[in-house]
Amino acid sequence: MKGILRFIGSRRVTLLWGILCAAVFAAVFALYGIDLRVIWYPLLLCAVLTAGFFLRELMRERKKHRELILLGDMEGIDRESLPEPESRTEEDYQEILLNMQEKLQKEKERQNESRKDMEDYYAMWVHQIKAPIAVMNVLLQQEDTAANRELRGELFRVEQYADMALGYARLGSGASDLVIREYELDGIIRRAVRKYAGQFIRKKIRLVYEGTDVTVLTDEKWLSFILEQLLSNAVKYTAEGSVTIRVDARKRLTVTDTGIGIAPEDLPRIFEKGYTGYNGRLDKKSTGIGLYLCRTAAERLGHKLSVESEPGRGSSFTIDLDSYPYQAE
Repeated sequence: MKGILRFIGSRRVTLLWGILCAAVFAAVFALYGIDLRVIWYPLLLCAVLTAGFFLRELMRERKKHRELILLGDMEGIDRESLPEPESRTEEDYQEILLNMQEKLQKEKERQNESRKDMEDYYAMWVHQIKAPIAVMNVLLQQEDTAANRELRGELFRVEQYADMALGYARLGSGASDLVIREYELDGIIRRAVRKYAGQFIRKKIRLVYEGTDVTVLTDEKWLSFILEQLLSNAVKYTAEGSVTIRVDARKRLTVTDTGIGIAPEDLPRIFEKGYTGYNGRLDKKSTGIGLYLCRTAAERLGHKLSVESEPGRGSSFTIDLDSYPYQAE
């Protein structure tokens, strides 16, 4: 009904013109003394013909409306997909639309090229910065002192932040670099644990992991990235106690620590970009990027990332690996 009223409103000038013409005929007939009953029959015929014409136009407009709705869901629009223009005005609007489409496509290509250049730069930068980091690690390992162990720990954090910068750049480019297939989860977990073994030893934190025979459909690189970020936070905010990694029968991977926990008011926002919360404000070096990248990467993989925490008792981050929208290659 709303569409019909809108259609009538768009034709109001034509309707008013028809009514005005009928009124002129009636006035002329009255001035010449002609019986007005003579005009009713032709007016009735005109009204029927006009109603048929309007009904035909209404059906054509509804069809065109449905076609345009379908076009709105399309990725791109070309001249062949547009309805045939019925007037010069419609043709002009279609030309404007196609010109805008062409400009948007060129801008999208330019942005993609710019993002690719940025990713290449970050990849080169990370590769180059890891060389002096490796050299410094070798030099610091020549003498096992407390100061050197602390320096190695800080160098590890530098390397981690470099990897985070590369991950931040790549996550903005979509899921084009995903390699989805079946992986043995135990191997992914153990590689992440070995990478952070020095940090656990340095802070004297016990790591509990009993192994798993679960296989998951995921991307190895990005799942490793998420797990490493969770282990990094666990080590960072746990002064003493343990970090436990477990996998249940429902393919849920959980990293639990006995650290300072997360304030209840911060829990709904910890995955927001740049949000540091109370703990982050205590730690002036917190950026609020790590958990944001974890949530973004998990969403790209189709996994669900959730958290439970109690201040002073620790936190548990769970990755539901049984949820994914992809198929194995």
